[in-house]
Amino acid sequence: MTPRARGGFTLVEVVVVIGIILFLVGLTLSVSVAVVERSEIQQTETVLQLLDTAVKEWELAADRKLSWWDPLDPPDLRDGADVHGDIPEVFIITEVLDVITRPSQIKKIIAQIDPEFAFIYQTQVYPPWIDEPAEEQQQEAHFVGSLTILDAWGTPIYATHPGSVDANSPPADLDGTIRTYNEDKYGGARNRQICFVSAGPDGNFGNLDPSIPIYHDPESARDNVYSYRPGEPE
Repeated sequence: MTPRARGGFTLVEVVVVIGIILFLVGLTLSVSVAVVERSEIQQTETVLQLLDTAVKEWELAADRKLSWWDPLDPPDLRDGADVHGDIPEVFIITEVLDVITRPSQIKKIIAQIDPEFAFIYQTQVYPPWIDEPAEEQQQEAHFVGSLTILDAWGTPIYATHPGSVDANSPPADLDGTIRTYNEDKYGGARNRQICFVSAGPDGNFGNLDPSIPIYHDPESARDNVYSYRPGEPE
């Protein structure tokens, strides 16, 4: 029987080494993916905080809250509102930006957002999130040349805005406002303060509130990123 050559490896040893190498490669890839995802979350959080700061600075300078009307509001609440609720929801943040960036000091805050996350609507050029004829018409009619803000995964930031205050209608929220469609879909805006929300890595929004079963989707909401955690005031 011929003895094994000194310094050689058996098939079992080779398989074990290959297995260890594959395990280490997989572990390295998993760690790399986690690091990249965390970086993307942090970038998105920075964007949301700058948006939040811009709105608060505008409200401080104006000495009032940014005003909204929702399609469910009475007609008399619509006059003079800063942001109008009869537009596709993807444009709400764009209308917010059109309003608050008129003062130069607010433009400086928005300018701190990395240009990578800024998108300017152009005539007859429709990004992937504009996929309905009504949205295309709105873009052409009102938002060519206007700005929207994206998250780190290329999805537009959405806005959960508080409702109007109507003395003739009992408020549906604890902050004393009428509950809006966006609050049902993305989560309640607390203390009459707009909440900016990103769909996160999976690109799907979801509401954590079980009292709104049509939009209650904790799995989709699990990776959403917020300017603050939506919900009723504590």
